This record gives sequence, structure tokens and C-alpha cells, in this order.
Amino acid sequence: MKLKSIFILVAVLAIAGVVYLIAANQPVPEEEVEPVTYIWDFDMDALRNIEIILPKEGKSEAWVQHEDRYFYFDEENGTKVDMERWGGGIPLILSGPSAARIIYENIPESRLAEYGFVEPNILINLKLNDDATYHIVLGNSTPSGADYYIKMAEGDDVYTVDGSWYDVVSRLVTEPPYQKANYVVQEYSFIPAQPVANQPFIIRAVIANTGVLADSAANIELKFQGVLSGTFTETLEGQASVTVDFPIAGQPSGTYSVNLGGKTTKLVIP
Repeated sequence: MKLKSIFILVAVLAIAGVVYLIAANQPVPEEEVEPVTYIWDFDMDALRNIEIILPKEGKSEAWVQHEDRYFYFDEENGTKVDMERWGGGIPLILSGPSAARIIYENIPESRLAEYGFVEPNILINLKLNDDATYHIVLGNSTPSGADYYIKMAEGDDVYTVDGSWYDVVSRLVTEPPYQKANYVVQEYSFIPAQPVANQPFIIRAVIANTGVLADSAANIELKFQGVLSGTFTETLEGQASVTVDFPIAGQPSGTYSVNLGGKTTKLVIP
């Protein structure tokens, strides 16, 4: 009887091993991946004109791509955008956001106000280099506040888009990506042109803010023979410049190093 039990146990173990091997060699079914739905989609390199309007705030901004492939504010003498804020990110997110979900297909006109499309939060107008155009309307936020209702102006399908996308786009208008203040010493000279030994003289500099914003003061230092001899700390408007005089006490004959805002030279006093 004991021997019979052993035979039964061995048989069960053998069958279990075969079943395991068969199961182990079966292909694992791939997990189904939900396809991404893009509300619109085009190559970001084709984007040429951008206009974003905030109707409720009465604000708008527009940009156009120039021949150098950079975007500039679309206005007379418009400046290039701040590339730290712009980069490739803005054209990319405008080339076609993914839909959080589709809300309504073929929405009737009577329900447009319900989603905020009669009095929208944002209007976006895009134009490509082949003259194709895209007109987008962003309505109200969803009840959770996490997403916003969005549709093509000419279309009847309503989607939701992530609230972060809405935030980035609206900030382009509320906080336009102008170039930050950038202070540089454009040139400097000596007055008189040839200083005389032991006589005071002036270092005259032209300092400019080559950026657009004037939200930070400059801190340009003058070092004469390695010693701090003056500092420029004024705040200039964007694209503005000023002439500044730095007085220097008389020096004996010799060769002196001058460093003003990173621009260096040698001064020889005979």
C-alpha cells in the first residue's frame, strides 16, 4: 500500500511538471495600450504664426517666425522671444496636444455655452508655412478643475485638455516671454585719451541693456589694477544705454590693467 502511494505521488508531480512547462512556454498576452487621441496634429517645424487671445482679460500676443527660424513678437521692430522660456517647447505643445478624453461628438449649438465656448477663456490662431490655419477655442474648466474643455473652432467635437497645457498657453499672454534684462559694456575710453602721470582722469563707458525687460538692476564693476574702483547699479529700460564716467585718482608712470564689466585692456601712463 505504501509503494502504491509513492507511485501516485510521483505521477502527480510528473503531471504538475509537464503542466508548468507548457504554461511557461505560452506567450504572455500583451497589455492593450489605449491609442493617443490628438485634438489636432502637425509638424512643429511648420508653425509660422501664433496668436493667443484672452477675451475675458482683453489681452493678446502674437509671434511670427523669421528667416533665422526664431520666433519674434509680431509687431513693429518686434524682438526675439526669450529662448529660455520658449525653446522648442512652445511650438511643440502648440503642434497638437493629446486629449484627456472626448466629451461630446457633434455638439449642438445650443450646448456650446454650457462648456464655455460662447465666452471662451482662450482663442488660439495658428498658421503654418503652407498657409494652413488652425483655430482653437478653450472653454471652461471641468468640474474637478484639472482639465479644460477644448474644440476646434470649425469642429463640433469637444475634448478635454490637461490644465497644465492651459496654464502654459495663457502665461504666454499674461507673462510674455520677453528677453530678460542683459547689461553689457559696449565700449569705454579714457579722458583724456592719454592720462598724465599723477593726474586724475576718467574712464568713460557706454553701458546698455540689450534685453527687453528692466526688472533687474545691473551690477557692473570697474577694477583698476585688480582693485574695485567703481560699480554701476542703475536700472535701464530695455534696449536703452547710458554713458557713465568713473573717476580715477592720479597714478604714477606705469602699465595698469583695466577690467570693466568683463572688458579688459591695458593702460600705459608715460
